[in-house]
Amino acid sequence: MQREKREPVRNYKIWIVFGIIFILLNPWYFPAGGDPVLIYGVPLWALVIMGVTVLLSLHITYVIKYHWDESDEVPDREEDK
Repeated sequence: MQREKREPVRNYKIWIVFGIIFILLNPWYFPAGGDPVLIYGVPLWALVIMGVTVLLSLHITYVIKYHWDESDEVPDREEDK
């Protein structure tokens, strides 16, 4: 039995996760000034942003796969072309 899908716009949990991810995308929580922490020559803040960007992509993929209702969309028909 398949669970009924709700539109992602109406699911507040999805928006809370998006909000947290967008807050983490801004490196405001790193200390200002001083020497930056480097890992293989790349600043730590850049690695954190790249990791959070991957997390954002995975979350968007999850929302599209498990929460997007596609039942009302019109299928592409080959015979109409």
